[in-house]
Amino acid sequence: MNNGVSLSTVIKTEFLKLKKCKILWCMPLCSLFPNILVFSMYAVNKKFPIVVWKDYFTTNEMLVNVMLGIAFFSVLAGYIYSREYRENTVNSMFTYPINRMQFFISKLVVVLILISITLISSFILAMLLGLTIKHEPLTFSILLYNGKTYIFMIIMHFALIPIVAFLAIYYKSIVPPIILGVGATTVSLIIMNTPFNTLFPWTIPTILSPHENGRTYTNYALGIIVLCTTFIIGTILSIRSIKKDVQ
Repeated sequence: MNNGVSLSTVIKTEFLKLKKCKILWCMPLCSLFPNILVFSMYAVNKKFPIVVWKDYFTTNEMLVNVMLGIAFFSVLAGYIYSREYRENTVNSMFTYPINRMQFFISKLVVVLILISITLISSFILAMLLGLTIKHEPLTFSILLYNGKTYIFMIIMHFALIPIVAFLAIYYKSIVPPIILGVGATTVSLIIMNTPFNTLFPWTIPTILSPHENGRTYTNYALGIIVLCTTFIIGTILSIRSIKKDVQ
């Protein structure tokens, strides 16, 4: 196999393929919706006369993790990984100097960048909207703490992507990732306050992030182990599926 094409070139190609992709319009929605909801709550509701930044950011983070992050990132990754299969271009793609590992890694990098853009945009928007209404002083320590939180959220949501990639590659369809995203969100809401919350990977981004009404059962070490295991297993399954799907 000729490896003449660099990984950076393959990544650029992936972004070009997404240039007119309508699913990317959901990224602003994922950033906007939770922030508008929380902003409206503080701007209109007399129960919240002033923005207390700790509570304000925590509410945003919970909404992103619970309501949108899991489902949207599953659909996004499913679309990116299943595209060549749905358009029947995967066979011809591997006749070019692009190997299967480049195929997998380039898409993984693209998804990571898109997740990062979505969550960082959400963080910046939360800060800007909060500054437009009555608020307590926004200190550097508050920004640093919540900035680190959003970076950790990026890592946690990214750790779930290889499993989604495996489903998209194995079934050559976006439907299984959609089912996974919706199902995982539903199950997460059900088991959020049970001892099993850190055993289910899709609950972990919420549990290990700042959240209101602190959960009774939060095993941080176990949550990190489960996420790492999920990432490794998903990556292995995805690579094996890519090697088998095109002969």
